[in-house]
Parts: sequence; C-alpha cells; structure tokens
Amino acid sequence: MTPLLQVNHIAKSFGGIAALKDVTFEIQSGECVALVGENGAGKSTLMKILSGVWPAGSYEGEVHFEGRLLSVRSPLEARLAGISIIHQELCLFPDLSVAENLLLTEEYPYSGKPSTNLARWVHWGDLNKKASLLLESLGFSIDPGATVGSLSVAQRQMIEIARAVHHQARLLILDEPTSALSSREVEQLFKILFDMKKRGVTLVYISHKLEEIFALADRIVVLRDGTAVKQLQVSQTNAAEVVREMVGRPILEKTYFGDWVSEGPPLLEIEGLGHTDRRGGEVLGGIDLQVWPGEIVGVAGLMGSGRSELLRSLVGVLPGQRAGDVQLDGKPVQWNSLREAMDAGIAFVPEDRKKDGLFLDLGVGFNFTVSILDSMTTLLKRIDASKEADLISKLKERLHVKFADSSQPVKSLSGGNQQKVLLGKMVARSPRVLLLDEPTRGIDIGAKAEIYELIAELARNGVALLVVSSELPELLALCHRIVVLREGRLVADLPNQDLNQEKLMVFAAGAPQAAEGVRV
Repeated sequence: MTPLLQVNHIAKSFGGIAALKDVTFEIQSGECVALVGENGAGKSTLMKILSGVWPAGSYEGEVHFEGRLLSVRSPLEARLAGISIIHQELCLFPDLSVAENLLLTEEYPYSGKPSTNLARWVHWGDLNKKASLLLESLGFSIDPGATVGSLSVAQRQMIEIARAVHHQARLLILDEPTSALSSREVEQLFKILFDMKKRGVTLVYISHKLEEIFALADRIVVLRDGTAVKQLQVSQTNAAEVVREMVGRPILEKTYFGDWVSEGPPLLEIEGLGHTDRRGGEVLGGIDLQVWPGEIVGVAGLMGSGRSELLRSLVGVLPGQRAGDVQLDGKPVQWNSLREAMDAGIAFVPEDRKKDGLFLDLGVGFNFTVSILDSMTTLLKRIDASKEADLISKLKERLHVKFADSSQPVKSLSGGNQQKVLLGKMVARSPRVLLLDEPTRGIDIGAKAEIYELIAELARNGVALLVVSSELPELLALCHRIVVLREGRLVADLPNQDLNQEKLMVFAAGAPQAAEGVRV
C-alpha cells in the first residue's frame, strides 16, 4: 500500500547550522505517528516544511504526499493539498473575533475550503452562526464574537484546534497542542482526535508528554540532532526506551527539592490578597501565603483557578485593583508595576514567552542582558562590551543554551532554547524572589531536567521561588510545598510528604472534606 506521506532524506540549515540532516520515514493513511525529540532536534522545522512555511526549494530532499511529489510554496498551498497544522506558537489575529479567525481565508458559505478571492461581502450572520456551531460541536464554550486577544492561552489553543478540524485535512499536524490545556480539555481534544482517526484522518502528533503519546499514537519517530534515529511501535516499547533514544542517555526519575529548614521569618508574606477586574468581578480572594528563603512553593489548580493571576497581581501587571497586604523581608510593599517589583528584587517569568517575555527580532545577547544594562555601563553611560560578552558566555554555559553567536535572533531558536533565554534574563538579575509561570511549557524532557537543576540551585542559594505549573508530576518533583487554588481562592497548603496527584486533584476539583493533617 502506498504511504500517505513519504519523507526522503530531508535536510535544512540556518546560517550554517544544520536543523535537519537526513530525515527519512513514512506514514500510512489513518495512522497517528508521534514525532518526539529534544528541543532543537528538528521537529518544528520538519513540520514547517510539510506545511509550506518553508517552501519547496528551501530544503534538500523530497516529500511525497498521496503518491505525488509535494512541492508547496505556502501554508495555503499545503492546505489546498490536504495538509493542516496547529503550530506550537499560536497563529491568530488578536484584534479580530473568534469567528473571523476561524473562517478567515474563506468566502460564503464558509465550508472549510480556502478562497483566493476574498473581495466579497461578508455574511456576518452566517459567519458567526457557522463559528458557533463549530465550537459547540467540539464542546468548546467560547463566544464566537469575542476578541481573540481577550482570551486565555488555553482558549486560543482551542480556536486553533477548531480551525484545523474545520479545514477537514487529510493530514493534520499537531505541534504541542495540549501545552496550555487542562486535563479535562486534553480528554476533550483526544476524543476529537480519536474520532478523526476513525474517519481516516492521518495525524502527526508532536509532544513532550509521553503519557499522551502512548495514549494516542500508533508509532513513534524519534529525532535527535536533526536525524531520525529510531522508529518504534507504541505497543512494543516503553517510556524509558523512548527517552533513551531521544537524549542518547537514560534520565532517572528524581526529586529536585533538597533539605530545607524554615529558620526565621518568611521572605515573602501575603495576607488577605484579593484582586478585582476592571468591572469589579473577583479574580482572587483572601489569599494568605508565605514563602521562606530557599523554599520552592508550587501553585496548582485547574485552568481558571487564578494561578497565573496570583503571580501577575503580585508584580503589578494584572489589570484591575489589588487588595490585601504584601510584605518582603518584613516590610510592607505595594508594587504597581513590574519595574517596581524588579527593583525590589523580584523576578517574574511569564507564561507566554513570545508575547510577554522576549524581544524576538533581537539577538540572544540583548535578551540576556536587557534587564541589567545599568550594571554594565561605564562612567560615560556606555555599555562595557567586554563585561556584557562575559555575562552572555556564562549564562550560555549555565543554562546550556544552543545558539551560534549572541547576535542570533531569539525567534530563530527552538522553543526550549527560547525558554532558557527568558530564564537567563531573569536569573541575571540575581533575584531574591523568583516567580515562575509554567517554566517548562513546551520543553523536552532533557531541557526540563536542566531547568529543574537550575531552580534547585537557586533555592540552595537562598532564593524564594513560587512556581505555577499545569503538570502535577513536575510540582511533586520540584517543590517543598504545594498550594492549591480553586476559583481564585487558596483551598489547600500541602507539605510535599507522601503527596500525590490524586490528593492535589481532590482539592483542585472541589474537596468534599480536607485530608487529615492538611492545612486548608
């Protein structure tokens, strides 16, 4: 049987650095193939070739689709050929409505087929009705008239998924589609994907979450350093073998929080913290929390529980009005901007690195040092180039960031290396308190371990850390203590002793009663 997709000896380089060297594999119709590998292994580059982002002629090798040479020059041509992609970094227009984003390239009657003639009247009633029915059919509770920029990351991810389903692709590529979704939303997505498989849609699934891969995929293709090094049948392998093939070495499960003794007063103390949005609606209510020097405190909760809002309220970037008392080192503080918080010794790593954290078009070196330029200026207010280069070199080595030179634009790096640059930018400030919002989102297993080691090192040096994560195993491996939020309120404060995911979920979803020995 002729494979639906054949990838033959694909190679591509950027500025002399090989992203793909010699990738060959094939996929049968109706199959789900998981593509795995560390950040920088070449997964996203390969998918951009298949989806037309990197056009024919910009790479070596050949791609055959449905038995014919695939020679697409744009994502629109790829979509017309029957290939759609959901990118890891969302491709939406924030100032347009949900309905407009869903049906952007179509004309009436909005059937899912792209049009090259968009100079037509928009049938707004039909447009919104079609979008509403699509969202409803997928179980997504999103207003089709809402502006995309007003939605959460998880809701924007749902829009991408709905758009891809609407396009009725024969080959659907999903690049980290669950990185911003709750466990309930992941289950919902998997039901959709299983249904698409039954209807003969072929899936390429990229994820660092091995439990998802083993639940969904038929086969696994492993990329390492730009080469397809292994193809594995899911039914005949296990997670340990996949990890070993991905990184070329076994990664042992371990805990990263070391011995910690809470001597003296807390470094960060929050009492009665509340926050209302611009309309007066409650976002956070009555949160009491303390973090001691050298302590790693995790923040768990379902999507919409107020996890990210807690961090953003603390550093003064959450719209609306904050209430309650915050003390740093025993002294009352009232930060009204991120700059004020940073000047006090607080560092914040936001959830969305591209939107809120990095200057994508500028170099790695600039991003590393932009927040501490004052410390590297001479008496004449000029940047000490030697001092700056030395710091960039140290951060590159400390965080294991892969880049050619410090002028290389951050947007050209893999997602994992971008995240490391963002962390390095904050670590360079030598903070006393570090707030981390989803610090390993979209990062491979090897890079996660490196970031965990960095967090543990900072804690050993006396930094107080508050870590928000959607991945409960991550919090259990990393944190001395885990607090659980539900509907903007702190419902549990749990020491990480004999703690497990089930107990955390009981509180996150609404505990009928407190577990014995747990402070709530």
